[in-house]
Amino acid sequence: MQKNEYHHYIPRFILRNFAIDNYERIFTSESELFNKQQKVWKSKRKGEFLQTYDRANDQLGSSLIARIYGDTNMYEDLNHDNKMHVEKKLAVLEERASKVIKDVIETSQMNSQIVLLRKNLNDLRKFLFIMDYRIPFRRNQFVDKRFDIVTWSMVKSFMQEHNLQNSQEVWLQNVREIIDTPHEDVKDNSRVFLVDRMDYRLRMIDCFLAIWQAGENDEFIMADNAFGIFEGININRPIEVGGPIYKMFHSFYIISPKLAVVLCDSGFREGVGFEHLDQIFGFKQRSLFENVSHQPPLPEYIGIKDCKLKSETKFDEPFDWKNFDCRFDLWANKVGFKKHDDDKFTLTFVKVNSATVHLVNSLVLNEATPYLQVSFLSLSYLYKTMIKYNKNGKDNYKGTPQDFSNMKGTLFKALNKTHEEDLNLRRNIPASNKYWNLFKF
Repeated sequence: MQKNEYHHYIPRFILRNFAIDNYERIFTSESELFNKQQKVWKSKRKGEFLQTYDRANDQLGSSLIARIYGDTNMYEDLNHDNKMHVEKKLAVLEERASKVIKDVIETSQMNSQIVLLRKNLNDLRKFLFIMDYRIPFRRNQFVDKRFDIVTWSMVKSFMQEHNLQNSQEVWLQNVREIIDTPHEDVKDNSRVFLVDRMDYRLRMIDCFLAIWQAGENDEFIMADNAFGIFEGININRPIEVGGPIYKMFHSFYIISPKLAVVLCDSGFREGVGFEHLDQIFGFKQRSLFENVSHQPPLPEYIGIKDCKLKSETKFDEPFDWKNFDCRFDLWANKVGFKKHDDDKFTLTFVKVNSATVHLVNSLVLNEATPYLQVSFLSLSYLYKTMIKYNKNGKDNYKGTPQDFSNMKGTLFKALNKTHEEDLNLRRNIPASNKYWNLFKF
């Protein structure tokens, strides 16, 4: 009998960036107390703990990285001799993506820019999509058959076409096919469900990638849904009046307390804009982050010197949407340009202010389920984000903001308790002791 396997939908190499032992400082004065605390934290370091808030139980605590943000047998394929063959494929992609993310984090601590190869970006984009696609909300949509009437009809047709027994097998086949298919070709792979192919193209191909960096006194929070957080226009309208309106401005992926990978709509490119949407939608709505600097990666293409533009080439002709995904591809075809795995892209770490960091964190909270689990570094900063969310919620989000009054109260009590303990510890420091300090292990 095959043993159950616990799979993380948020990988451990990212969760370790939020680990207690990486950041927690302990106030101490006496050597005996110091030695006692050091033993505790060393033992925790072995297990790798996160500071967490559990919304369902309204409880602050610590959780083992090995046993949080995961589920059992997520990739089990009962129709294959090796039931975990999809998980093994994903492990290869995750290893490549982890090296890219590690490089991004380490470089951000020393430099203002990073150079990544096209193949690195392709691995990163694909992995970001899979990470979003496997969070409980997305995966359980297939497990619980939670679709609107039109989409469920499409799912059933897809199941019949590919001889799949249930909708959960659709999810698993999508994961497998996305992993096996070259990044640029996923959008054309008919073995991936159409709606998810369109989603992949919209975010992973049509958007440009940016990296936002929090300041010294700010931090991003981690949660179940912190990959693929949507910011844009999402209005449900009846078919009789034109149908739903959906437009993504940004998609956020938190990779560390200081960094978020952000997929940005091409409208943020200089000279493009969103004015055309006003006529299409019949109203004007802009991104919550329209004032943040949006710097697309600066490309350095291999073989660009070999491209030749024919004299009769015209660029003012109607765009051929059937044969080209974007105007860049049209240009590339006309001049004979070919994409290369070793094309270089320079990305600038965009330093964002406190208001922007709080707003990103608020988006994470606003899309939370009743079973939200938040991981964080600073209790006081999480409380500040909660205050900002409650203050600005009605202005920033359509509909009624979520009720986090229990969470706010629990955080407030914990902060008061911590403050009182620190004061008592300071009062008990002997006047002759000149060497008490803050220790970082």
